[in-house]
Amino acid sequence: MTPEATNLAKFVKDLKAEFALSQNQLAKRLKVSRSTISVWESGHCFPDRENIQKLAALKGWRSEDLQYFINTGLEPAKDPLEEVLTTVRSLPAESLFRVVQEVMQTLALRSMPVEAVARAATQAEQALALASER
Repeated sequence: MTPEATNLAKFVKDLKAEFALSQNQLAKRLKVSRSTISVWESGHCFPDRENIQKLAALKGWRSEDLQYFINTGLEPAKDPLEEVLTTVRSLPAESLFRVVQEVMQTLALRSMPVEAVARAATQAEQALALASER
């Protein structure tokens, strides 16, 4: 088996384990046959571009990230800002308010122009109002 095939097989096996999925369950999620999952997992065949995108999306990756993993066996570097935003998006409204307060204090400490801080505060208040309406 080529290194790329080994990396793909590892990715599929790890994906199944991470989400506690059988080949059949993963196949249903991706809208492919169980035998398709089997040949990917055994390294006998590679997914087409559409299925690379689907596999990557299940992991929260871009298709380029999965291609990188297949080629190198290394997980792509995580964007620290995206990790923070993912965490912020998962917070309840009360916690978001505290995050906004901290951001405002940080901006003020960094000597941001008063107008910029005020504009950011207004935008944050509007976002919180929208979030609380949901």
